[in-house]
Amino acid sequence: MSEQTSRTSHIIAHEMDIHFFTAGHHATERYGIKALGEHLVKEHGLEVLFVDIDNPV
Repeated sequence: MSEQTSRTSHIIAHEMDIHFFTAGHHATERYGIKALGEHLVKEHGLEVLFVDIDNPV
């Protein structure tokens, strides 16, 4: 299990038949920024647009 990874790590794990789990910034931090956006809308009436761009690594 790893927080951050590279494509090479995935390839090596696959070749060695090792289960490899990652939870990098995209997967773990988007919920916090979405919550912040919701707070800004509710408390300050701001218009917020959250753009979720997937990171396949």
